[in-house]
Amino acid sequence: MHAHDTAFYRRWITANGQAEAAGLGTTFVAGRLAAPYLEQVTGGVAILGGALGAILLGVLLEGVVVGLLQERVLRQRLPSLRRGAWLLATSAGAGLAWLLGMVPSTVMALGANASPGPAPEEPGALVQYGLAMAMGLVTGPILGLAQWTVLRGLVPGSGRWLWANALAWGVGMPVIFMGMDLVPWTGPFVFVALSLYLVCGVTGVVVGAIHGRVLVRLLQPPGPA
Repeated sequence: MHAHDTAFYRRWITANGQAEAAGLGTTFVAGRLAAPYLEQVTGGVAILGGALGAILLGVLLEGVVVGLLQERVLRQRLPSLRRGAWLLATSAGAGLAWLLGMVPSTVMALGANASPGPAPEEPGALVQYGLAMAMGLVTGPILGLAQWTVLRGLVPGSGRWLWANALAWGVGMPVIFMGMDLVPWTGPFVFVALSLYLVCGVTGVVVGAIHGRVLVRLLQPPGPA
């Protein structure tokens, strides 16, 4: 990897770490603050409202912040990238990814609300991590699809960005789940919040390191014919 590629790669990883810490971390912190109030509200409308709120926060916080910081780095190598295009694409992809990601938990909550009874036993940690990986493999390309519509007119072989996001989030989602198991949920709120920001920041670094390698290759100029 050339020196300018290495510098770009490091900036990309840093931007992703900062963006996920600020965007996704704040989304989780807001959810933690709202949880006591949401638990007091019952009914299908409340469940759907909570899911919609999570999706909107995912778009407004994670989608916008990630898109903004990624675009700032990407424009250093792609000056022809139209300003705001990457931000809008990332926000749209984040909305679709959050929508898909919220479906399982929302359906389960609606089912439990319709048929009250003992809460189902949670699956073991390995099963949860496996499901998280599967979710990342599915939602990663959805997030990257909108970004690909921007890349395809600027760099050759841009389709690789889709599987790069699948791999990145296939690893990143289990990192989030593992990190959540380490959050001191019963401790002071400030420790919970700091832990959430740390987990999301580490996830962003891991994700950025994986799909950043592919991005560096995509942005390399073609060799001589």
